[in-house]
Amino acid sequence: MRRQLPAPNLTALLALAAFADLVLYRVASAVFLPTQNGTLAERWLAGVALFASNLSGILALVLAVAALLFALGSDQIFPRSMRITVSTVGLFFCMLAGIGVLSSLAPQYLVHLRISHGFLAFFLAFGVWHGDRPWRAKLGITLFAVPIVIQAFALFSLRMAWSNPNPGDLARLAHALTLIAMIAAPFLVAPWPWSRARAGITIGSGVILAAAGVAATTLRFDLVQAALFYGLRIDLTGLASTPERVYSGALITAFACLGAGAANCLWGPGRSRLAGWGLLLMAASGAEISSPKPALFTLCGLLAMATASVAKRPRLTADETPEGQPTAAARHTPDYEA
Repeated sequence: MRRQLPAPNLTALLALAAFADLVLYRVASAVFLPTQNGTLAERWLAGVALFASNLSGILALVLAVAALLFALGSDQIFPRSMRITVSTVGLFFCMLAGIGVLSSLAPQYLVHLRISHGFLAFFLAFGVWHGDRPWRAKLGITLFAVPIVIQAFALFSLRMAWSNPNPGDLARLAHALTLIAMIAAPFLVAPWPWSRARAGITIGSGVILAAAGVAATTLRFDLVQAALFYGLRIDLTGLASTPERVYSGALITAFACLGAGAANCLWGPGRSRLAGWGLLLMAASGAEISSPKPALFTLCGLLAMATASVAKRPRLTADETPEGQPTAAARHTPDYEA
């Protein structure tokens, strides 16, 4: 049977724009393009990279506002008891993120942006356990949301000059949990069980990404190191010692599993594809949220995965209540009494 192309949607457009921002603006502009006095082609590429960065920020802001309004208008993500709190924190976060995307956000307000972002991630992780969705999806979304909360708490403890808990230990814990969430993505976020075609797509894409990562790290470690540092805020120190090689292997495994999980989701129907685009948004945001755009990317990615994981309710007939029980009129029919 011939497979039809998926219909375009705003989440898919944002994921593509986020990867364009990652590759062109955060990596290519910082590593390859000169800051001034470049050639015509280099100036043109720098302009394209700046356009992709601005486009991704505006799309992320629009999608975050729309997704939050949709989530607050239904009981699929946030329960009714959390609506006032989530709407207040969400409004504050969107205002700061909008200032950062459309203009420039002062450094002291970046702390408030990170803390409000952490609260939204916490509320979302709490809300998905309240909704009707598979436990695997609940655990997968929680694993992606908890590191954001820990990073916000680490930043708060750093600003408060606390020595216990140590902000550096909290940041390392958040990074370790992020790697665990990425490795577990094919098994928790992707639909289960896998068909034979999905298993082939998942395993094949994971093997290809892992092989590409090993080859790139072995042959051009300096290029991989610069791309990870400027693009994803990941500090890859070297390959000399055993801990450094283990950490490099964990990074390659995490990105290979995340790519395999995204390929698995994108191979499926519309609801599954939404989770795949959410995984790609999480991958493009990086390990550290240092500006409003990565914060918007992660929020949109979490909301996309939470929306995609909602269990489908069976279609009710005219003789059934929303709980699936027969109505009072249906109980008095001859067929029901019989």
